[in-house]
Amino acid sequence: MTEDQGKPPYRKKCERVAFLSLLALLLTQCLPTLAQSGQEGSSVPAEQTVKGEQSITQASGSQPGKNFSLSLGVGVIVSPRPYVGADARIFPIPSVELEYKGWFFRGIRGGYGFIRTERFSANLYAQARFSGLESDSSPFLRGMENRKKSMDAGIELSYRRRPVGFRINYLGDVLGRSKGQEATFLVTSGVPLGRRGIVLAGIGPGWLSKNHVDYYYGVRGNEAAPSRPAYRGKATYNLDINITAIITLSAHWRWLTIVNREGFGGGIKDSPIVDRDASYAFITSLNYSY
Repeated sequence: MTEDQGKPPYRKKCERVAFLSLLALLLTQCLPTLAQSGQEGSSVPAEQTVKGEQSITQASGSQPGKNFSLSLGVGVIVSPRPYVGADARIFPIPSVELEYKGWFFRGIRGGYGFIRTERFSANLYAQARFSGLESDSSPFLRGMENRKKSMDAGIELSYRRRPVGFRINYLGDVLGRSKGQEATFLVTSGVPLGRRGIVLAGIGPGWLSKNHVDYYYGVRGNEAAPSRPAYRGKATYNLDINITAIITLSAHWRWLTIVNREGFGGGIKDSPIVDRDASYAFITSLNYSY
């Protein structure tokens, strides 16, 4: 099945135009500041974001010497699902961020930062995986078994420096649902907005194991149908793009907005139950810090 089957022909073009327009706007506004900040040679603040096909949240690791912080808020997630005929998910979420010494809990992930310096941090963490397949979400998927949500755990290494840093993540399914793994390498950068906040961006490849792809995008023999042939997933590389804006509204209030695009590799695009070449997510929340 081609990526255009089962959806209006104009939808893919509209999604690309909207995303690239936002990216161009942000780069137009940010590149002059980025060039200036790169000459200054100071480090990017430790507060960064990670991609989220699994619901994107703020990167773990607190500033050195920061013993305790707490913020609460509410937000909303908008995430089109990549499966044929499945509607986008739109749902409210609570936003909780808690740090105590090296321990942290943010949104759907929590863990411990065992290395924290001005420019480098290393964290052990776990996070919920909300992606999954629900057979009743589309007539095309009827007859398939649901793919359950899960929990991943692993390690994150982050190096912050202007104009460019990097972040490496490795995660494995700890509940045995997919028995898969994933690894990402993101080149990251941050553009300070003075007292108003910061804009963060990341781009880089993400590797998904054969087990992961087969569980979430494969079609088992007993699920095959004339319009849905059996398919065994294979390991693949995706391309992740993440843009985050953290806006300081006052001494206590902060507005967070995240746009994420995960461009699919061949192992996912070749699946007969996938009709998109990428997954998208938009998250926004308003938080109060104590």
